[in-house]
Amino acid sequence: MKKFTPIAGWLSLTSGFLTLLFYIILPDLKTLTISLALISLSNGIFFIYTEGISIKKIFSSRLAQHGTNTIILISVVLGILIFTNLLIHRHKQRFDFTADSFFTLAPQTKKFVSDLPRKVKLTAFFQTETPEKVAFKNLIQGYLEETKKIEVTYVDPDKNPAITKQYGVTTYGTIVLESGKKETKIQNATEENLTNAFLKVTRDEQKVIYFLEGHGESKIENMGNEGYQNAKKNLEQDGFLVKTLLLLKTGDIPEDASTLIIAGPKKPIQQEEQTALKAYLEKGGAILMLLDPESKHGMEEFLKSWGVQLGGDIVIDPLSKLFGGDFAAPVVNQYTVHDITSDFSLATIFPIVQSVQEIPNSKVETVELLKTSNNSWGESDFKSGTVKFDADSDRKGPVSVVVVASKLLETEELDKKDKNLQEHKKPQPKATMVVIGDSDFANNRYSNFSGNGDFFLNTVSWLAEEENLISIRPKKRKNTPIHLTRAWGTAIFALGIFVFPGIVASVGIRIWWRRRGL
Repeated sequence: MKKFTPIAGWLSLTSGFLTLLFYIILPDLKTLTISLALISLSNGIFFIYTEGISIKKIFSSRLAQHGTNTIILISVVLGILIFTNLLIHRHKQRFDFTADSFFTLAPQTKKFVSDLPRKVKLTAFFQTETPEKVAFKNLIQGYLEETKKIEVTYVDPDKNPAITKQYGVTTYGTIVLESGKKETKIQNATEENLTNAFLKVTRDEQKVIYFLEGHGESKIENMGNEGYQNAKKNLEQDGFLVKTLLLLKTGDIPEDASTLIIAGPKKPIQQEEQTALKAYLEKGGAILMLLDPESKHGMEEFLKSWGVQLGGDIVIDPLSKLFGGDFAAPVVNQYTVHDITSDFSLATIFPIVQSVQEIPNSKVETVELLKTSNNSWGESDFKSGTVKFDADSDRKGPVSVVVVASKLLETEELDKKDKNLQEHKKPQPKATMVVIGDSDFANNRYSNFSGNGDFFLNTVSWLAEEENLISIRPKKRKNTPIHLTRAWGTAIFALGIFVFPGIVASVGIRIWWRRRGL
């Protein structure tokens, strides 16, 4: 039996090391880990049994006493590490040190997830411990920290073909979400896609967004710079159904309209159409108006009845040059506190925008949402070719370019003079409108500039009473290379080749010299 003792010792050590390695790196391989642990334990017992006398002699020597102290010290350190690891495991806390908080969920995503109306079952189809699976685990962990209504199950398509076929999954990395009778699949597990998938399976209705046509508005199918195809695509990604509306033909705005968008009309909106718009608002509708300067839309008087006045000018901002823009394309990065701009810090550019101001109206609540810088002004004589502030005729900055108007509506129920309005189960209906002095900021050419697309989507989401969608947008990973100068490169080379090796060599020589002197 003695001849097998060295083999047993090495097997015990090797299998023990592999057990620890697999337990940490590949926890899913439980059967293999347990088998290696049993091999290590059995060989260790055999080794101790056959070498019991030799082991006793070794431990009784002076060298063993020093070794024992070392083992005790190592055990204490390992105990501290294990305790710290268990503490971290039970009280998980993630830290994101990226410049744009790339690995942190958006505030509105956190709010939406924490308020999930019902449980969602999530089945993720990944191969065992692939980089894609690890990335998804990091993403979904942020969701799991916000709610207990998400159940996650991982399925390896290669090992579980029956379940994979049951869900109709044909691609690795597919995520299936189920809630009640609703189900949806996504392929690319980004925060935007995943959050909107949660919205699809937990939201009971799909709201409809209409774009008004018939007055020279840009088409939502247009792929050119002036079109709104990107806006349509982004709205559909947020779960909206997008349609067009020819009001001159229909006469009325459809009952399913959550929001009506009037994007850059170039011809007058007829009186019959304005009457239909008024009737729609009186029923609690929501309208987004994007009105360009010098446009012949004929909506001035209609807007005044809602406490909104168009400036009929062009906003000039010399500071826009600092952001790479034009003096006639003001850049806004300061916003009035509002649900639309909650936690919104991106800059928004408005190419050729007119001022939009609030005017007194006792029945309407208005907010000037976006204002340009103090150095800006509303130029009233832009056609003259001379751009210069005139205190007598121009509007001094900061200049408002976006106004939000809302009006509480009277209902038969409220006309009964009920003293306790808190007893009403339904909130008092409200009509809402957002007026922006430019339509180009949301088109295909400018929608990808900084916060333009986000601001447009946030506005529509608020009007459609889908505040959960606000600010849930994809984060773009920035490439931030480190540029080394020639001097820094030389210094790093010297440290690696000469300095650090020299320090190690000096310490070694010193220890050798001291031992030689003993």
